[in-house]
Amino acid sequence: MIIGKTIGIIRSHWRLLFVLFFTAFIIFSISLTYSPASAVAKDGSAGLAQSDFDANDFVSLDGQWEFYWDRLLTPADFEADTLLLADTFMKVPGSWGDANTSPLSLPGKGVATYRLVLEYPDSIKDPALRIDRVSAAYNLYANGQLIASVGNVSDNISVFEGGYRTVIAALPTDNNPVEIIIQVANLDYSRGGLRVSPVFGPFQLLERQAGLLFALQLFLIGAIFVYGIHYFILFFMKTKDKMPLYFSLLCLITALRACVWGETPLLYFFPDIPVRVGIYINYFTEYNLVLILVLCFYSIYPLEFNKTGLGIALWPTVFFNALLLTTTMIMAEANKYFLILMVGQMLYLVFHMCKAVLHKKENAILLLAAVEIFVLSIFADLFSSMGNGRINLSYIFLIGSFAVILALSIAQARLQANTQKKLVAYNEMLLESDRLKDRIMETEMSFLQAQIKPHFLYNALSAIANVCEKDGQQASRLILDLAIYLRGSLVFNQMDKISTIEKELEFVDTYFHIEKARFGDKIHLVKEISIPLCNQIPVLILQPLVENAVRHGISKKPGGGTVYLRMKTVPDGIDIEIEDDGIGIESDKLQNLLLTNRKQEGVGILNIHSRLLRLYGQGLTISSAAGTKTCVHLLIPTHKGEKK
Repeated sequence: MIIGKTIGIIRSHWRLLFVLFFTAFIIFSISLTYSPASAVAKDGSAGLAQSDFDANDFVSLDGQWEFYWDRLLTPADFEADTLLLADTFMKVPGSWGDANTSPLSLPGKGVATYRLVLEYPDSIKDPALRIDRVSAAYNLYANGQLIASVGNVSDNISVFEGGYRTVIAALPTDNNPVEIIIQVANLDYSRGGLRVSPVFGPFQLLERQAGLLFALQLFLIGAIFVYGIHYFILFFMKTKDKMPLYFSLLCLITALRACVWGETPLLYFFPDIPVRVGIYINYFTEYNLVLILVLCFYSIYPLEFNKTGLGIALWPTVFFNALLLTTTMIMAEANKYFLILMVGQMLYLVFHMCKAVLHKKENAILLLAAVEIFVLSIFADLFSSMGNGRINLSYIFLIGSFAVILALSIAQARLQANTQKKLVAYNEMLLESDRLKDRIMETEMSFLQAQIKPHFLYNALSAIANVCEKDGQQASRLILDLAIYLRGSLVFNQMDKISTIEKELEFVDTYFHIEKARFGDKIHLVKEISIPLCNQIPVLILQPLVENAVRHGISKKPGGGTVYLRMKTVPDGIDIEIEDDGIGIESDKLQNLLLTNRKQEGVGILNIHSRLLRLYGQGLTISSAAGTKTCVHLLIPTHKGEKK
């Protein structure tokens, strides 16, 4: 069963697995291609003349160097008649205070001299040495000549000054073999010595390699920095989502750390910057790199992380950040404890990413693969910095970090693409909902028209029939009025269609002419209009309210009555009143008149109320009492669709 599930996972995720193995292959291919081949120095000498080493190669001078503790010896000291005996043969690369590289039990701080006799093939016409990382200041001599100096070498703390930069120094060509002497002083760091092996090879080849690595490092720094700025802007556009913030901080911290590692671009662009600045940048980014990485993955898969465990894993980092306020020596002494914490944080992250994969979270396999590459690169870098391993991997952490950042970017792009698809689907649902709403509104309008027409047509035709017997011309005019009325009531099919006041008043007048044929001088219409007739209002608002006043108000009053139609401009819009002096409305009936669940009576007054609520957020206001006038009030805001 387990084998079957494994095969199923491989089949479904073979593309991601291919990317994982391909990325790992590229990383270690680069590390092997641009890292020096291993060579062994024995008993203070390295013979390359009889080996297969040629002019198109370079070699790491690791192995056993002569070591003189607590002495800063010059070439003249070795030319004296007195024979100097080495204290021991020190392993390079390594620190003289590390038990696994030093045969002696030595403190981290102090001064010492390294010596190696190097013999190389005569085919190399431009021999050179590359010195990467020495703790903390050194002078390099070759055949008695001072060819390079970094920092200020001294056993006096007031004179000593550390340095940190990569040097490619040309060796003298007048004598082969070459005597190489390196004075090293370390008075303020926890570990001193040749922590990275010097590299021997043709000067042009070493410079070409340094240029390629420098270009690669600048490219990665630039790409990561652009990623960081992009996601920082995204965070400000959507501050509730913390993922862009964490991701941008991860990018910026990685780019900043890369400036003081590998080819140290910071010193290239700012050669006079104090060394202490680079050291603080190194510790600051080291303390916070894994912290921010964990927060990035927590923001993506919050349910996979326990908040208590997250706090236990991350809060100790605050203590180490506080050490940035102390001296570099204190930070260096505490660094070994932080490395233990960092390893624990990385294992904690890998464990929870495995949980995300088991729970089949989106992009979990891709991100787990990237995290594993990152962890491997960090371990390789740690081994290199401690002098373990036979190749220089001081720049590999940047490639591991770039792998994580690239994977996070792909995951973010996928999430955004899925979100976009959901938004498109949601918009389509909204459009369909709007279409359905329009159909419902059209149905409501048809219902309103159906309410208006049957009883009115019956009464109108009866009135016209009566007039036909008395006055044929008047009957003809009434038939034309009825035709105009019917055409106007059938023109619209949308609830929110707008018409001018002038057209709506014509509709009202046509209706009233027909009703006058029935009731004669018993009913009257008084219009008090104090606004331009070009103003717009929703269609079929005035006529149904006037009809309602005639039908339920003044027509039932023995002596008839008058309908008053008033329109005026107010600050909020157009104020409209339809008032009649008919029989009024009883209080209990008035309270239920606009309730949506009541039995529908009257000429669509509830429909008008609902339309106004939908359009403007406010409907009709009706005031009345039994035996008195009835007033229907409404307000049309200045701008259509403006809800109060």
